Amino acid sequence: MISFGLWITYLLLIVAVATVIIFPLRNLLKDPKAAKGTLIGLGILVGLFLVSFLISGGQANEKYQISDGESKMIGAGLVMCYVLGIGAILVGIFVEIKKALSK
Repeated sequence: MISFGLWITYLLLIVAVATVIIFPLRNLLKDPKAAKGTLIGLGILVGLFLVSFLISGGQANEKYQISDGESKMIGAGLVMCYVLGIGAILVGIFVEIKKALSK
């Protein structure tokens, strides 16, 4: 019974991933001008990841069997998470101050 449930889960996961990939691509091809903002945001995220990857340190850890490359990817993910988190907080503060001053 567990095996059957896992197969259904895998099937639903494949359908969900295909839907998440296919529909935005279809809309992008339909109206490329409307997708300009999305592509700019995606470019910013890719650029942020590249900068995070370049500044993160990569040190192997034999205790947890982590290679230099894996350590560098983990560090890049953490740096990117910190930058995006701090950015979200700053944007929230800016919006609240702007709303308070506009009244």
